[in-house]
Amino acid sequence: MALTFRQLRYFLVLAEDLHFGRAAKRLHISQPPLSASLRQLEEELEVKLLERSSKHVALTPAGEVFQREARRLLENLEASQNLVQRIASSASGVVRMGFTPAMIFRQLPAMLRQLEDAHPGIEVQLIERNSAEQLAALQARQLDLAFIHAMPLPDGIASLPIADDPFLACLPPHHPLASRRSLTLRDLAGEPLIMFSRNLAPHYYDRIISQFHLAGLEPQIRHQVTHWLTIMALVAHGMGVSLVPKALTGARFRQEVFLPIDDAPAHHQSLCIWPRDQPNPSRDLVIEVIAANVESGKS
Repeated sequence: MALTFRQLRYFLVLAEDLHFGRAAKRLHISQPPLSASLRQLEEELEVKLLERSSKHVALTPAGEVFQREARRLLENLEASQNLVQRIASSASGVVRMGFTPAMIFRQLPAMLRQLEDAHPGIEVQLIERNSAEQLAALQARQLDLAFIHAMPLPDGIASLPIADDPFLACLPPHHPLASRRSLTLRDLAGEPLIMFSRNLAPHYYDRIISQFHLAGLEPQIRHQVTHWLTIMALVAHGMGVSLVPKALTGARFRQEVFLPIDDAPAHHQSLCIWPRDQPNPSRDLVIEVIAANVESGKS
């Protein structure tokens, strides 16, 4: 079968008008080519699509079904043409993006959907690493950009602030303090504290510990782990309490209670970082989408 899109278009116009003269006029052709096209189409399909006489034109049952299918085929063709044109006119290439698990709760999936809509030719490869490993990978040109916990950055690394979250206390629901509206660091100082390992995230670790020290308190660090979900699981099982960024509340954990801490002024900051001296048009378009997402979140 060798149907053509011209035959489909001619047939659809004729099926709408049910009049050869009006259909030919809409198509800017004479009636003989329109009649010939319909005849060829019926021969290809081996069915009669129209009942026609000198005074009457009507769709056969097969013609009614084929009208729906032809319309669907042409709509799919138009959508395909639009997609191809968008890809041809947009940037293309692979962007290697490092991220920490916390970014899943900081709109990373939404950013990636926006990027796909804006630049379908760009393919993002996600690579999960801790902040220090991402920085090293950027410098070794193994990543194009990265999402990290805020930390001192060397020269040559550009950054875009992504989030600035207050720390919250995270407790199991049955904890005696869980019914309070807010807590102080003194309330938490005697509790077993669950922390990220300092080897994994030294700047993050020190930021939390410094909050206690500034208040003249010494935290009781009980467990050091390597993943946010591990912290949540240990808290849920009553193994201790933790200080976590507010963004984690967006993950809708149901076995933990999150409470504000009245005297913890420090915030948890996240950054998008990339090398200044490595031109990369596709990466720069990704950064534009990320920056627009951050701005929209502020408004």
